[in-house]
Amino acid sequence: MRITRFHIMLFLAANLAALAVASGNWLWLIAVVVVMFVVIGLGVALPQMKFFGPFICEGDASRKQVALTFDDGPDARSTPALLDLLHEQKLQAAFFCIGKCIVAEPALAQRILAEGHMLENHSFAHSNTTNFFTVPELIADLSQAQAAIQIATGRAPKLFRPPVGLSNPNVFRAAKTLGLWVIGWSVRSLDTKISEPEKIVARIERGLKPGAIILLHDGNIPAGRLVLTVKLLLTKLREHGYEVVRLDKLIG
Repeated sequence: MRITRFHIMLFLAANLAALAVASGNWLWLIAVVVVMFVVIGLGVALPQMKFFGPFICEGDASRKQVALTFDDGPDARSTPALLDLLHEQKLQAAFFCIGKCIVAEPALAQRILAEGHMLENHSFAHSNTTNFFTVPELIADLSQAQAAIQIATGRAPKLFRPPVGLSNPNVFRAAKTLGLWVIGWSVRSLDTKISEPEKIVARIERGLKPGAIILLHDGNIPAGRLVLTVKLLLTKLREHGYEVVRLDKLIG
């Protein structure tokens, strides 16, 4: 079994709690429990902590390269315009796709791969309760997404990005069972919450560093806003001397 930061924290918390009980220091015991739950909550929400397993959140930092990743598609309302822009710019990205969207838009999935992009697993249903799934439930959901992508494109993904980036030990157990690497990000655009492209790009710009994995969305984002955001971002990346490479090259 791989020892994670979660296991180390549980070991330390258990020992501190035992000492608190032995000494009758109930305030200390309460403090240990509160801190434990806060740290676990942060570990669930922040992939960069790599708390429950080997979350891949950045790539090679020795070169000024970054990777663009897009979640929640394919979306017939926005993905084609994004693909047109990426083709025009001769750039390749990674698309973390929802299985049910693949079923609805198999031709778009085929286009994503045909134009040299990566098409990876972002669960089948993208349920808000995914992080509460048991290991068998996760395996079933991820397998359904794998099958949908395989049927549509003839290729099974090697990478998985959890919905909303939330994780727990079950996520890594399920991913390991299916031979999937779990992918996070180092720069989150918040483009599902921020509507102004300039503000989205400014947020990304603040988090830029060599090896950055940039999280954007093509699902449920208006096409015009998505295209403008990516255009502005590419301009900023070039101004800062960054090269955009495909995710597998960045983390390879």
